Amino acid sequence: MAENTSTVGFLKMSSQAFASVNMAVASLSIFINLFFVFCMVFPSQRSEHLKQPLNILLGLLIGSSIASHVCILIFVHSGDVLFTAESPKFLINHIVEETMLFIMRTSVTSHLWLNVFYYCQIVPAQRSFLIWLKDNIRVFVYFALIMDRLFFLSSFITSILYYSEIQIISNSTTYTNTSLMDTEQNTTAAILRELSETCIIQYWLRFAYFFISLCVMLAASCATVLYLRRHMKRMEESSKSFSSPRLQKQMRVTITGIVQLILQMICISWIISDGPLRLKLPSHFDPDRHIYSTVISLYTLCSTLNLCVGQSIFRQPVINMWQNLVQFFCANSE
Repeated sequence: MAENTSTVGFLKMSSQAFASVNMAVASLSIFINLFFVFCMVFPSQRSEHLKQPLNILLGLLIGSSIASHVCILIFVHSGDVLFTAESPKFLINHIVEETMLFIMRTSVTSHLWLNVFYYCQIVPAQRSFLIWLKDNIRVFVYFALIMDRLFFLSSFITSILYYSEIQIISNSTTYTNTSLMDTEQNTTAAILRELSETCIIQYWLRFAYFFISLCVMLAASCATVLYLRRHMKRMEESSKSFSSPRLQKQMRVTITGIVQLILQMICISWIISDGPLRLKLPSHFDPDRHIYSTVISLYTLCSTLNLCVGQSIFRQPVINMWQNLVQFFCANSE
């Protein structure tokens, strides 16, 4: 067994590389998201008025992105983050990690409901369920967002309790072997086993939930693409122009929805596979969580940029600023 373990290579990211990449990514992302907040609080006169539930979905995505990168910056500021039970910051590090995961998970589902919202806005409803969904999309999205967060909150609480029990056992074993009676140690071990089994069940529930979410996003995106294709074909036959703002907006949010689906497939695949790999190779596969955190950081930044492209309330001010800069430099060069 020792021979096999020694032949396994290390897959890890150095602390210097982690700090360099994530300081830049987190700073850029937070700056962009603060700009988004400004755009939502002080919208320009030419920008569209956001209606519910779009307003709350965009607000949640912006808040999730900022909070996620704040967690990343805490890891960067902490230097070498240790997740071993002997570390004095064992529980704190895991709380930050689980907070980041909770934020990322809720962000994924917020993108799902944003995709479903635009599907209902673009594609005419024909079946009874879809007609009901379109008529009650606001209530449906609010209910789904609440249930999402309750579901992921249960995973967050279970994980924190699990790591708390690990720290209790580690402290009692390392420092005061006689401080706990055998019955108390057995009780703690039994609680740890129950929490471990609960974590495994929640892992597979999250796996199923994310898989269903990706399938729903894929189905909604494909249905929207097929509808727009048929719609554009009819417009071409009737010699109508494709330059209408409404059609361009529909095409833009559909394309960004597909891009978001690809981003989520990559990120979720890594997050799902990370758990089993760390259990099999705890000291060889990303032991300090640098790669893990960087994947989440890059996913969040790419999602933020994709959101800017898809939403005119964010994109139009950027275009206006760029045009003003070009005019300013052109005027000075003359």
